[in-house]
Amino acid sequence: MTTDAFNQQAPRLRQLALRAAAKAGASSDTAEDIAQETMLRLWQMRDDPRLYNPDGYASTIARHLAVNQFRRKSPLPLDERQAADLTVPSPLDLMLQAEDERWLRERIRNLPYTQHAILRLRQVEHRSNEEIADILGIQPSSVNTLLARARRQLLNEIQQQRKNDKR
Repeated sequence: MTTDAFNQQAPRLRQLALRAAAKAGASSDTAEDIAQETMLRLWQMRDDPRLYNPDGYASTIARHLAVNQFRRKSPLPLDERQAADLTVPSPLDLMLQAEDERWLRERIRNLPYTQHAILRLRQVEHRSNEEIADILGIQPSSVNTLLARARRQLLNEIQQQRKNDKR
């Protein structure tokens, strides 16, 4: 799409974005912000051949931005009595939490060395793929694969544990 064509369609696309954001439940100020962000994203996509339906993209982008905005909002505050009830865990909850933490630490410790090292370097030390690859002497492309395997294995063990706990 040329710059002139984009400029001609911009007011209509902005209105579509405003309507989509308002329909998703955004306030008028938030809808304005969402429309602005939508227009910026459409501008960045103006040369993309997939932008054959800018109306649909404008509505979809605005709707997704509105949903993301609601997800980021903090929940409504509780009254003090409800907050006090939630902040004091019972001794049983504390014991179960400590047991779960021990169980998870043991499962992490039992991972193969490379997966354990990658998981620690990424999650605890916040290292990049290149740094992890240099430290462990592996290819940077292998870092994501091994990290995914470690996470998948832990997830499977957690799911299995939950199934066993429900019985």
